[in-house]
Amino acid sequence: MLLLLKTFLIISVFGISTFIGYALANKFSTRVNEIKDFILALEIFETKIKYTYDSLSTSFLYIADNLKTKAYRIFYITAEEIKDDKNSSAGEIFKRVVDEEKIFLNLSGEDIEIVKGLGIALGQTDIEGQIKNIRLVKSSLERQLDTAVEEKSKNYKLYRNMGVLSGLIIIIILL
Repeated sequence: MLLLLKTFLIISVFGISTFIGYALANKFSTRVNEIKDFILALEIFETKIKYTYDSLSTSFLYIADNLKTKAYRIFYITAEEIKDDKNSSAGEIFKRVVDEEKIFLNLSGEDIEIVKGLGIALGQTDIEGQIKNIRLVKSSLERQLDTAVEEKSKNYKLYRNMGVLSGLIIIIILL
């Protein structure tokens, strides 16, 4: 009975530490995917502004439907709040939603500030001004994407393996 309990504890500790390592490693991969999604969103938004005269909320709903990560939440919620809140500007709403939803994303603080930069001219300037702002935010996100890819290549295997090795070290200590 004692041997069975000890075996169960050892397997549990190893499983938990491995899971934690994989979860931490996954954050790097998720960040890369979320930045790619924001870049895709900006490309869609730029196209919508240039070639269609859809409202901002309609464009954001379309963008939300085409994203694969949790980044869609920002565009979906912003679109809904733009419809409901007639007292605030679209840029203010966008920035507020980004601040509220950042806890659900694996973006760095710098990534968040860049994304919030989209709200600066949102609905405030003419089409050319908005396109320039979109391109500025997009180029900044592309630089962040390069950084995120580098961090992923450095740290993904490290964190994954550290979880497994930590589990093995704890098992050795327990034995």
